Amino acid sequence: MTFLLTPFRTVLQAVLIVFAMGTFPALAASSVELDRLFDQLAKAQSPAEAALIEDEIWRQWSDSGSPTLDLIMLRGLKALEAQEYAVALDMFSTAIEIEPDYAEAWNKRATLYYVINDYDAAIADVTQVLAREPRHWAALMGLAVMFDDLDRKEPALGAYRAAFEINPQLEDAEAAIERLKVDVEGRGI
Repeated sequence: MTFLLTPFRTVLQAVLIVFAMGTFPALAASSVELDRLFDQLAKAQSPAEAALIEDEIWRQWSDSGSPTLDLIMLRGLKALEAQEYAVALDMFSTAIEIEPDYAEAWNKRATLYYVINDYDAAIADVTQVLAREPRHWAALMGLAVMFDDLDRKEPALGAYRAAFEINPQLEDAEAAIERLKVDVEGRGI
Protein backbone atom coordinates (compact mmCIF):
# COMPACT_ATOMS: atom_id res chain seq x y z
CA MET A 1 0.00 0.00 0.00
CA THR A 2 1.44 3.38 -0.95
CA PHE A 3 0.41 6.88 -0.08
CA LEU A 4 0.91 10.09 -1.99
CA LEU A 5 2.75 12.87 -0.23
CA THR A 6 0.42 15.67 0.65
CA PRO A 7 1.21 19.31 -0.18
CA PHE A 8 0.82 19.94 3.54
CA ARG A 9 3.77 17.66 4.22
CA THR A 10 6.03 19.52 1.82
CA VAL A 11 5.28 22.89 3.40
CA LEU A 12 5.42 21.44 6.91
CA GLN A 13 8.81 19.88 6.26
CA ALA A 14 10.31 23.12 5.03
CA VAL A 15 9.05 25.07 8.02
CA LEU A 16 9.95 22.43 10.58
CA ILE A 17 13.44 21.82 9.30
CA VAL A 18 14.21 25.51 9.65
CA PHE A 19 12.89 25.65 13.21
CA ALA A 20 14.09 22.24 14.35
CA MET A 21 17.72 22.35 13.28
CA GLY A 22 19.96 22.24 16.27
CA THR A 23 17.14 21.95 18.81
CA PHE A 24 17.87 18.41 20.00
CA PRO A 25 20.25 18.92 22.92
CA ALA A 26 19.42 15.72 24.74
CA LEU A 27 17.45 13.80 22.12
CA ALA A 28 15.62 11.73 24.67
CA ALA A 29 16.60 10.72 28.14
CA SER A 30 20.10 10.47 29.47
CA SER A 31 21.58 7.05 29.01
CA VAL A 32 22.44 6.93 32.72
CA GLU A 33 18.79 7.31 33.69
CA LEU A 34 17.64 4.78 31.11
CA ASP A 35 20.32 2.33 32.23
CA ARG A 36 19.03 2.66 35.80
CA LEU A 37 15.44 2.10 34.68
CA PHE A 38 16.36 -0.95 32.61
CA ASP A 39 18.23 -2.42 35.58
CA GLN A 40 15.08 -1.94 37.67
CA LEU A 41 12.91 -3.45 34.94
CA ALA A 42 15.06 -6.58 34.79
CA LYS A 43 14.63 -6.98 38.56
CA ALA A 44 10.91 -6.16 38.77
CA GLN A 45 9.09 -8.69 40.92
CA SER A 46 5.61 -8.31 39.46
CA PRO A 47 3.81 -7.11 36.35
CA ALA A 48 2.51 -4.12 38.33
CA GLU A 49 6.01 -3.08 39.36
CA ALA A 50 7.26 -3.58 35.80
CA ALA A 51 4.39 -1.48 34.43
CA LEU A 52 5.43 1.53 36.51
CA ILE A 53 9.00 1.25 35.24
CA GLU A 54 7.83 0.67 31.67
CA ASP A 55 5.73 3.85 31.86
CA GLU A 56 8.78 5.88 32.87
CA ILE A 57 10.87 4.37 30.09
CA TRP A 58 8.12 5.13 27.57
CA ARG A 59 7.90 8.69 28.88
CA GLN A 60 11.61 9.16 28.33
CA TRP A 61 11.60 7.46 24.93
CA SER A 62 8.71 9.69 23.83
CA ASP A 63 10.47 12.91 24.80
CA SER A 64 12.42 13.85 21.69
CA GLY A 65 14.01 16.92 23.26
CA SER A 66 12.17 19.16 20.80
CA PRO A 67 8.67 20.58 21.28
CA THR A 68 8.33 20.76 17.49
CA LEU A 69 9.18 17.11 17.01
CA ASP A 70 6.96 16.10 19.92
CA LEU A 71 4.06 17.95 18.24
CA ILE A 72 4.68 16.15 14.93
CA MET A 73 4.70 12.82 16.74
CA LEU A 74 1.50 13.65 18.61
CA ARG A 75 -0.21 14.52 15.33
CA GLY A 76 1.02 11.25 13.86
CA LEU A 77 -0.27 9.26 16.82
CA LYS A 78 -3.69 10.92 16.62
CA ALA A 79 -3.82 10.22 12.89
CA LEU A 80 -2.86 6.58 13.46
CA GLU A 81 -5.57 6.23 16.09
CA ALA A 82 -8.12 7.81 13.71
CA GLN A 83 -6.97 5.44 10.94
CA GLU A 84 -5.75 8.39 8.87
CA TYR A 85 -2.81 6.35 7.68
CA ALA A 86 -1.51 8.73 5.01
CA VAL A 87 -1.32 11.57 7.52
CA ALA A 88 0.31 9.34 10.13
CA LEU A 89 2.88 8.19 7.59
CA ASP A 90 3.62 11.80 6.65
CA MET A 91 4.08 12.82 10.28
CA PHE A 92 6.30 9.90 11.30
CA SER A 93 8.37 10.18 8.12
CA THR A 94 8.80 13.91 8.69
CA ALA A 95 9.95 13.25 12.25
CA ILE A 96 12.50 10.74 10.94
CA GLU A 97 13.73 13.18 8.30
CA ILE A 98 14.16 15.92 10.89
CA GLU A 99 15.87 13.71 13.47
CA PRO A 100 16.94 10.31 12.12
CA ASP A 101 18.35 9.24 15.51
CA TYR A 102 14.98 9.52 17.25
CA ALA A 103 14.15 5.83 17.74
CA GLU A 104 10.55 6.39 18.72
CA ALA A 105 9.72 7.96 15.34
CA TRP A 106 11.00 4.81 13.66
CA ASN A 107 9.03 2.70 16.14
CA LYS A 108 5.76 4.48 15.50
CA ARG A 109 6.23 4.28 11.74
CA ALA A 110 6.97 0.55 12.12
CA THR A 111 3.70 0.24 14.03
CA LEU A 112 1.86 2.01 11.23
CA TYR A 113 3.39 -0.29 8.63
CA TYR A 114 2.39 -3.29 10.74
CA VAL A 115 -1.18 -2.01 10.99
CA ILE A 116 -1.43 -1.67 7.20
CA ASN A 117 0.17 -5.12 6.74
CA ASP A 118 3.39 -3.90 5.13
CA TYR A 119 5.62 -6.28 7.08
CA ASP A 120 8.71 -5.65 4.96
CA ALA A 121 8.62 -1.91 5.75
CA ALA A 122 7.73 -2.59 9.38
CA ILE A 123 10.64 -4.99 9.82
CA ALA A 124 13.00 -2.51 8.15
CA ASP A 125 11.88 0.23 10.56
CA VAL A 126 12.14 -2.05 13.60
CA THR A 127 15.73 -2.70 12.55
CA GLN A 128 16.29 1.07 12.69
CA VAL A 129 14.68 1.25 16.14
CA LEU A 130 16.93 -1.50 17.48
CA ALA A 131 20.03 0.10 15.98
CA ARG A 132 19.25 3.18 18.07
CA GLU A 133 17.82 1.47 21.18
CA PRO A 134 18.65 -2.26 21.36
CA ARG A 135 16.66 -2.57 24.60
CA HIS A 136 13.35 -1.58 22.97
CA TRP A 137 11.35 -4.57 24.15
CA ALA A 138 8.19 -3.40 22.36
CA ALA A 139 10.01 -3.25 19.01
CA LEU A 140 11.40 -6.71 19.69
CA MET A 141 7.91 -7.98 20.51
CA GLY A 142 6.57 -6.45 17.31
CA LEU A 143 9.36 -8.08 15.35
CA ALA A 144 8.63 -11.42 17.03
CA VAL A 145 4.92 -11.20 16.25
CA MET A 146 5.62 -10.40 12.59
CA PHE A 147 8.08 -13.29 12.27
CA ASP A 148 5.51 -15.52 13.99
CA ASP A 149 2.80 -14.37 11.56
CA LEU A 150 5.16 -15.11 8.66
CA ASP A 151 5.80 -18.60 10.11
CA ARG A 152 9.47 -17.79 10.61
CA LYS A 153 9.67 -19.62 13.90
CA GLU A 154 13.39 -19.45 14.64
CA PRO A 155 13.77 -15.66 14.32
CA ALA A 156 10.43 -15.24 16.12
CA LEU A 157 11.73 -17.29 19.04
CA GLY A 158 14.95 -15.27 19.10
CA ALA A 159 13.08 -11.96 19.17
CA TYR A 160 10.69 -13.16 21.89
CA ARG A 161 13.65 -14.31 23.98
CA ALA A 162 15.45 -10.98 23.51
CA ALA A 163 12.33 -9.05 24.58
CA PHE A 164 11.81 -11.34 27.59
CA GLU A 165 15.43 -10.97 28.65
CA ILE A 166 15.01 -7.19 28.75
CA ASN A 167 11.57 -7.30 30.37
CA PRO A 168 10.98 -10.57 32.26
CA GLN A 169 7.40 -9.60 33.09
CA LEU A 170 6.24 -9.98 29.46
CA GLU A 171 3.80 -12.84 29.86
CA ASP A 172 2.99 -12.93 26.13
CA ALA A 173 6.67 -13.35 25.32
CA GLU A 174 7.06 -16.10 27.90
CA ALA A 175 4.06 -17.99 26.50
CA ALA A 176 5.31 -17.60 22.93
CA ILE A 177 8.76 -18.85 23.91
CA GLU A 178 7.24 -21.98 25.42
CA ARG A 179 5.04 -22.49 22.35
CA LEU A 180 7.87 -22.07 19.84
CA LYS A 181 10.65 -23.81 21.75
CA VAL A 182 9.52 -27.29 20.86
CA ASP A 183 9.00 -26.45 17.17
CA VAL A 184 12.40 -24.81 16.83
CA GLU A 185 14.56 -26.82 19.22
CA GLY A 186 12.65 -30.08 19.44
CA ARG A 187 11.86 -32.09 22.53
CA GLY A 188 14.59 -33.07 24.95
CA ILE A 189 15.45 -36.71 25.43
